[in-house]
Amino acid sequence: MLFSPVTVKENEVETRNDNYRLENLTVVSARRQLLGAGLMIAIALAGFGLAFADILWPGEKIGIALACGLSLYVGFSIGRLRFHSRDLHGSELSGVVWGTYRSLSRKRREIAAAVRAAKSVDKS
Repeated sequence: MLFSPVTVKENEVETRNDNYRLENLTVVSARRQLLGAGLMIAIALAGFGLAFADILWPGEKIGIALACGLSLYVGFSIGRLRFHSRDLHGSELSGVVWGTYRSLSRKRREIAAAVRAAKSVDKS
């Protein structure tokens, strides 16, 4: 699932708001941006739960465990697709697409293959 559509056309990548020429892209990366925050929240909640386990009600313990699991799930599953090129240096537009990490990783491989094909056609 992507939070905004990304399509690869003949010589460009089209997002919801912008188009990027394939020959200008140097790096396309998919990262788990929320992983650090998800881990910190899960560790903090687990520590709280363990520290006060003797005075927490069973429902509160279950709620803490569910919140830990949810924060870990969000941290591991949400990612951001980012484009790097000389044209986008320092631009706000270089991080454009959020979605599930699995779909972003598939889209990243598709875009990387299209970039390689576009650059090989330019050299020929």
